[in-house]
Amino acid sequence: MITANDILCLDRKETNKLPKNHLKLLNTSIFNFTKGCNGVAVSLEEARAYPDNTWVIYGAGMIKAVKNCWENNTPFFYIDNQYLGNMRSKKQWHRIIKDHVHDIRPIIERPRDRLEQVIKYIQWAQLKRPELNPTLLDPKPFTSGRNILIAPPSPKSFTLWNIDQQQWIDQTVAEIKKYTDRPIKVRLKRPRDDRFIQNTLEDDLKDSHCLVTYNSVAACEAIINGTPAFTLGPNAAQQLAKHDLSEIENPYIPSDDEREAWLRHLSYSQFTRTEMNNGTAWGILNG
Repeated sequence: MITANDILCLDRKETNKLPKNHLKLLNTSIFNFTKGCNGVAVSLEEARAYPDNTWVIYGAGMIKAVKNCWENNTPFFYIDNQYLGNMRSKKQWHRIIKDHVHDIRPIIERPRDRLEQVIKYIQWAQLKRPELNPTLLDPKPFTSGRNILIAPPSPKSFTLWNIDQQQWIDQTVAEIKKYTDRPIKVRLKRPRDDRFIQNTLEDDLKDSHCLVTYNSVAACEAIINGTPAFTLGPNAAQQLAKHDLSEIENPYIPSDDEREAWLRHLSYSQFTRTEMNNGTAWGILNG
């Protein structure tokens, strides 16, 4: 029996019918988080009867649920891919965001403990699991490049804002051409394994003047790699980026201190499955 105080954790299905892979869901982040917050696993259909309860939503596959929360002012937490320490075929952390799909808050002053935790794991993976090809967390100096790199989110992600991916690309390219004659490259999102093996984002950034995106985490990786970013939608990198393409020739270059504070801030928005399971994530998110 659901009560008014229950945290409703949506188990990645819309109706009460069990999905074919229901047993696999028992080891997912949503179920770990359910334990950590003493929540109740429900379907979207069940949750809609309790718009005043807090919901927990996992991934772009449940965009309907996010839209539902925004339309009804339902409080929610959103779980998806991490910001820092991305790796091939392995998600050691997941970001968890309150009432949005990205951490768009002003940068909060944080200690370095959680950032150190991510760095140490990356260092371990470099030595013990190099095949994971971890995304490094050693901010590089900003350098100048020739190209403008456009990195649109996936079509699925764009549906949250009712945007067609190709239309956004066409409009963005046309807008950029009003202000510069630099070559423009478009990097479409590919399967996780593929983009960590060949033609990585870091490869494309090597001769880039800046990266332009909507809400993609690619903006975070660009700023870490020393390439400035323009974010045209809600983005975890928006505090260190510009948003007006008329300034494309004059991107924002954050200081090392700004990047350090931002990385510490983001490290407090992502958690391991163990931290979701044992209540650590819930405690930090509500602290």
